[in-house]
Amino acid sequence: MIIIGHNFPLRQRLLKCLSTIVLLAGVPLSLHAESEGLVKSQSITNSLISSATAADQLTAADAFADSGDAQNAIKSYRYIARSSPKSAEAPAAQFGLAKQLKQSGSFDAAFKEYQTLLQKYPQTKNFEEAVADQIDIANAYLKGMKVKFLGIPLASSMEKSEEMYAAILKVSPYSKHAPVTQFNLGLAKEKQGKAQEAIAAYQKVLDKYPNSSACATASYQIGYVYQRLGMTGKSQDLSALKESQNNYQDFLLQYPNSEKVPQAGLNMKSMVSKESADTLRVARFYDFNKEFKASSIYYNDVIRRFPQSEDATVAKTRLDELKALYGEDALRTGQERPETGERLAERRRLQAQVESSALANYDGPPRKEIVGEEVPLPRPEMKGNMRDANPIPLQEPPVQNPNQKTPLAP
Repeated sequence: MIIIGHNFPLRQRLLKCLSTIVLLAGVPLSLHAESEGLVKSQSITNSLISSATAADQLTAADAFADSGDAQNAIKSYRYIARSSPKSAEAPAAQFGLAKQLKQSGSFDAAFKEYQTLLQKYPQTKNFEEAVADQIDIANAYLKGMKVKFLGIPLASSMEKSEEMYAAILKVSPYSKHAPVTQFNLGLAKEKQGKAQEAIAAYQKVLDKYPNSSACATASYQIGYVYQRLGMTGKSQDLSALKESQNNYQDFLLQYPNSEKVPQAGLNMKSMVSKESADTLRVARFYDFNKEFKASSIYYNDVIRRFPQSEDATVAKTRLDELKALYGEDALRTGQERPETGERLAERRRLQAQVESSALANYDGPPRKEIVGEEVPLPRPEMKGNMRDANPIPLQEPPVQNPNQKTPLAP
């Protein structure tokens, strides 16, 4: 007995009943009469139905799907999609095929059939639903679903999810789900350790979909990726920490109501703590090697940049000890003997006289008498040990006029 719900239209109920009868009896059937004002579809052949139009077969396939007979539904949908790709029923059959494969757990096959639908029938009414189903499949791989080979689950694959997200964006770059897809593409790259590619993918969310709700999360994630580069990278890249802080600040300014605001604040505090600790560690390294001028530079840097931190207190205490032991002159950077205005004027006067003594018609005292024996600077001593090389002291560059194309002379 076939039970038909009362909410089905009479004509649809008759079609489902007749389709079932055909399946049992194998009798040819044509249901679309020209008297009904419909265009008769070309008759095709199906092993499940002896002879029927594409519309009739689609009705039968829908009946299989509604009854839970996924195997016969898949066969019927596939036959219609393959044998009548230009028929009016083809897009619905293609969508039904992909949907049944997904519900049956054949995710790879379902994804490919959805991709075929989006490529061949971009005007289908099921376009956005198909994209959403594709994202669900890619998300399952992103969450760790195993890739199967000959039906056997093997290793999880972030690469698989990355490929799927890229494929979705290729055929539906302006879908309403595109911003989420672009963000998830960045997440797939991030999980594989492709930090710079992940940052570029997140940035594309901000650039291409600026009004999307995914922008806040993408902005936060850029700061987070830079933070991980700086705090867990092998090189402990301090420049990455600076980039992270800049991006977190942008995030806090642009998305102050985001749920990730408290976490961004905590992340920034942890980075400041690490940066001050790293700078103090460098200062102690030079201190241990008795490079006191270099160590004083970094001690002062900690005090200047992180004045409220415990590291700043430690740095100030040690700097005071060094001054007491060796004096401030031993820690001063730059010229050993600062040149006064009087000494500078005298040096320029002597230089002018020396230049004059080189003229052919010069008739004055010898050059030796002008310069003297002790005026020339001694030749620099060559450094033979890497520890003898000191870092260049940090100096603030002079203020430059915006219209000036070349930097000011020091």
